Amino acid sequence: MSDQELMGAMHEVLKAFRLVKQRPIPTADGLPVGSLGVLAAIRKREHCHMKELAVEHALDPSTISRAVAGLVRAGLVARVADPADGRASTLHLTEQGNTVLDGTHAHYEQRLAAALHDWTPDEIAVFTASLNRFAHDLIAQENPTPSLEAAR
Repeated sequence: MSDQELMGAMHEVLKAFRLVKQRPIPTADGLPVGSLGVLAAIRKREHCHMKELAVEHALDPSTISRAVAGLVRAGLVARVADPADGRASTLHLTEQGNTVLDGTHAHYEQRLAAALHDWTPDEIAVFTASLNRFAHDLIAQENPTPSLEAAR
């Protein structure tokens, strides 16, 4: 496969993701897809700080702050005083946030299952491993030493 073919394939993957992101998610009630990613990260890292989310998503802290503020206004995330540092707060999903995220995951699982319906389990396993490796290597190339300092 040539570099040009690889770039063409990457273009098609990005186009596919743009198309998937444009379709409304019934359970997400109009929340931006990026906010749903932040919601998932908060659940994954229960009681996390916004700086940690900024690093994990490779985004400016102000971007994460706006996303979190929207999620708090929507009743999907709650801020709780950090017992270790009273000046800071940690984030966790509300019951409604968990419900929305569960519905969102179910929506995307259905979309993936439909797209992969004629793939064998071995093909899916190889694709998953290759995709994980590619993402890891690309991230490592762009940001070899991520730290909380990068989110300042």
